[in-house]
Amino acid sequence: MKYSKIVSVTILSMMFLQGCNDDDNDTVAVVEEEVVEEVVVTTIVDAAVSDGNFTTLVAALQATGLDTTLADTNSKFTVFAPTDDAFALLGQDTIDALLADTDTLSDILTYHVIGSEVDAATAISLAGTIVEMVNGDSIGLSLEGSNLLVNTATVITADIQTDNGIIHVIDAVLLPPAEMVEPTQNIVETAVANGSFTTLVAALQATDLDVVLADESTMFTVFAPTDAAFALIGEETINTLLANPDVLSNILLQHVIAGSAVDSVTAYSLNGAMVETASMATIALTINSTTDMLTFGGANIVLKDIYTTNGVIHVIDAVVVGEVEVPAPSMSLVDVAVDNGSFTTLVAALQSTGLDTTLANLDNDYTVFAPSDAAFAKLPEGTLDSLTAEQLANILLYHVLPGKVMSDGAISVAQSSENMVEVANGDMVSLSFVDSMLFVNGALVSTADVMADNGVIHVIDNVILPPAMMETPTQNIVEVALSDPDNFSTLVTALTAADLVTTLSNEDAMFTVFAPTNAAFAAVDADALSALLADTDALTNVLLTHVVSGATLSSLDAYAANGKMLTTASGETIEVMIDAETGMLMIGGAKVIISDIYTTNGVIHVIDTVILD
Repeated sequence: MKYSKIVSVTILSMMFLQGCNDDDNDTVAVVEEEVVEEVVVTTIVDAAVSDGNFTTLVAALQATGLDTTLADTNSKFTVFAPTDDAFALLGQDTIDALLADTDTLSDILTYHVIGSEVDAATAISLAGTIVEMVNGDSIGLSLEGSNLLVNTATVITADIQTDNGIIHVIDAVLLPPAEMVEPTQNIVETAVANGSFTTLVAALQATDLDVVLADESTMFTVFAPTDAAFALIGEETINTLLANPDVLSNILLQHVIAGSAVDSVTAYSLNGAMVETASMATIALTINSTTDMLTFGGANIVLKDIYTTNGVIHVIDAVVVGEVEVPAPSMSLVDVAVDNGSFTTLVAALQSTGLDTTLANLDNDYTVFAPSDAAFAKLPEGTLDSLTAEQLANILLYHVLPGKVMSDGAISVAQSSENMVEVANGDMVSLSFVDSMLFVNGALVSTADVMADNGVIHVIDNVILPPAMMETPTQNIVEVALSDPDNFSTLVTALTAADLVTTLSNEDAMFTVFAPTNAAFAAVDADALSALLADTDALTNVLLTHVVSGATLSSLDAYAANGKMLTTASGETIEVMIDAETGMLMIGGAKVIISDIYTTNGVIHVIDTVILD
């Protein structure tokens, strides 16, 4: 609590002596001023205003009149306060629309407020439960390690004490659950009417589970894979499952919780729990802290809380196979590849290296990320012919994982913080799952879960190449750029103008530099480039946006960061993504055309565009 004290010190004033009737007695008059202490109260609103990181929140409170409510010192509140960066994730258009719609905005803001004081210790003790907010809706509290989550938002600063309550700072805006409209259709009727669940409906009908899930005397929670989710596992596997209704039924039932309708808020509170499904399997219900998405068995819940007359549907973007054994043909991985007809180049390569014998061994299981003939055709002409048998074998083994890993298992790894795995040649590959697409390095898995007697094939649309052997570097970042004027003379000129040469020559520090070529700089409007080179501050900011300090990020690290944001030395963030068509790494919208140029103080990735935004 902050106090401002104004204290008037007691003043003793000696008054003049006054004689009276020739008397020698003196009268002393003492005047004592009263001590005054003024206490300045700091409310939740005062704290938010003075902090400076809550300008959007304060503007929203003022627009709705809730600033007056949260300044009431006769009440106590707990506010989960989104920062300006948290609001920025919504986009300015959404923020502007909310400021113009004060009823909706008020509902959102009061969804961040508890009508009593709840400190962090108490909130942590409530993890795994739901808590009612001032707007009448509830939030789900959970823990991820030592972090407190509120729905999917993370508390980044706790226990900011004010005179009328407590502020906990969060990294995302909480959106109240949608108002529940009185449903008129059961789960199966809802799925049929939606049109995005034709494969799921066919599977339910093939197993007679459509009758079970239409029963309105029981409540269910269904995690429903879309048609696109089923398409990932491929028509052949789907047909295999339809021909084996017991297996299919087991898979479908592990997408169902029987006996209750678990809404999204309750699911948030169950973060990290293993929930028992109708198949008696236990499936992980977790919040992905990177994407702030709720996941079920590794699959993203892309649409929540579709209420029906007998439960609730949450839509997911992958089929959860789990521990169910999918029937496989009595053929090895090699036989399946030959029989398929789309892997003639791969089969020939396996035969030429003797690896066909290895992958035909039925005593061991393997997972093969198998490039199709079309994928091999993307390689420059003559690439395969130029390889020695040892080099080709190394590349092929880079596509093989020991053991059988189904697509949902790969997706679970891809969604985790440990999304690099070791493959058969001893190198690592990065798995990522973005926009319902599974990637291995820069290759997109076009069809997953092609079963064989000794493993599983996931078809990919590009050949993935092992990382190059790193030789011991002899030059620092600036020296490498200076040694290649044909590509980096403009970059060197810019670094010199911005006085960054010394910084990026420092061999006591580590950097990752996304280096635009001369052609990239030449593509910038000439007047804009001249103005940039003349403005030292602006130029420095642009150049530092191409630098990550304190880390050497390889291309594998970048593949692993697919869909994420990197914080650069300028303080700006840039997006890392993989172009689904070309498989190329994209950094801040620029293509990485050469990767992993190692230096004595970091690594350079060459890009084809100057990152200006």
